[in-house]
Amino acid sequence: MSNLESTEISYHRLLKRQIRKSLPPELADNPDIQEFLTSVNQAYLEFQDDLARVEHILEQSSGELFKTNNELSRIAQEKTEEAASTSKRLEEVVSSITEVLVQLDANGDFIYLNNAWEVVTGYKVSDSLGKPWLDFFPSGSEGVFEALFNSEIFEIEDSIKIRTADNTEKWLGISLRHHISSTAIHTGYIGTIVDISQRVESERKLKSYMRDLEKINAELDQFAYVVSHDLKAPLRAINNLSEWIEEDITHLLEGDTKEQFKLLRGRVHRMEGLINGILSYSRAGRIKTAKERFLVKTLVDELCDTLSMKQSTRFQLDGDPKLELVSEKITLSQILQNLISNGIKYNDKPDILITIGWTESDSAVEFYVKDNGPGIKEEFHERIFVIFQTLQARDEVESTGVGLAIVKKIVDEKGGIIRVESSMGEGTTFYFSWPKIETKEIE
Repeated sequence: MSNLESTEISYHRLLKRQIRKSLPPELADNPDIQEFLTSVNQAYLEFQDDLARVEHILEQSSGELFKTNNELSRIAQEKTEEAASTSKRLEEVVSSITEVLVQLDANGDFIYLNNAWEVVTGYKVSDSLGKPWLDFFPSGSEGVFEALFNSEIFEIEDSIKIRTADNTEKWLGISLRHHISSTAIHTGYIGTIVDISQRVESERKLKSYMRDLEKINAELDQFAYVVSHDLKAPLRAINNLSEWIEEDITHLLEGDTKEQFKLLRGRVHRMEGLINGILSYSRAGRIKTAKERFLVKTLVDELCDTLSMKQSTRFQLDGDPKLELVSEKITLSQILQNLISNGIKYNDKPDILITIGWTESDSAVEFYVKDNGPGIKEEFHERIFVIFQTLQARDEVESTGVGLAIVKKIVDEKGGIIRVESSMGEGTTFYFSWPKIETKEIE
């Protein structure tokens, strides 16, 4: 007999005994009651089956829940460790910041300070928290923060000198503003404090150096003027004396002697030109002229009229005739005049053509001056900008070798670039950039 059948009989007997105890004897012994007992037993067995299935399902669900709970516990542990690691890294970052991070409550008392506070001021963070902001700043500085604390302004940035815990003076750069929560509630103030003592000291020294430099430059200008005047005086005397001697002995001068007197005066004029060139070079880029508004074309036209020669010289302009510039007109004119003069002076063509062009970029105006002269060998493209350097003997073409050096010095001072392009026999083109100055700057 199977276990199931044994169980069924056991259950059946149990049911029959229990029911018979509950029923009257005449009903309990009735044969028809057997059919009823069989039905009850069947229902009881089906209930047991359903209960077993439910228990099995609950067991499976319990296992899955246990597994899920373990996984969630593992994830929660990982997230907790990750959050702790992130918090630690954040604390390390905050501790390494050289700026003081500040948070005040609505009353202006410290509620947060990072470790930089101790480095900058010498006061301990633990001793400073809960104390008013103004307790750590010198008397008289209240007015700096009064407008902020009274909500008249939203943010302030200022420099204040304080005395630290070890009784030394420091300059602090302070930035402080209102802190508004996500619910639009004013909770206090947040900001930063930076030690700017070194920067303030550097600025003080720089101003002192600038004053000294201006004084030295003024003295150098005076010295250059006096020296040039003292040097040119005897040169003019030599020139005058040579002319007087030549007039007195004109009837005795012949051949080479007369030519040597002319050569003597030429050397005197060259020496005077060199002195003037040195003086101009020393002042180039340092002497600031007034800025003014002008049309570039008008400036170039004036230069062309001034430099037009009896020799056949033609000027060609290539640029926007309406381009207006706000800059040092005299200085720009000096550069263009020098380049145009060189294009004429060193030209070997019977018909001289000088082209002056300009184009505008975002930050500068690009100029060029082109001639149809003999050209310059590439090996001399850098040398021509060196003071006193000339490509032709001074006896052939009188030159001090200062002009292009002055041009380069001025362009360099302006932050521009000058360069040369040339092909032998086809002429030379000088390019240079000139910074633009916004109209609002002159206004």
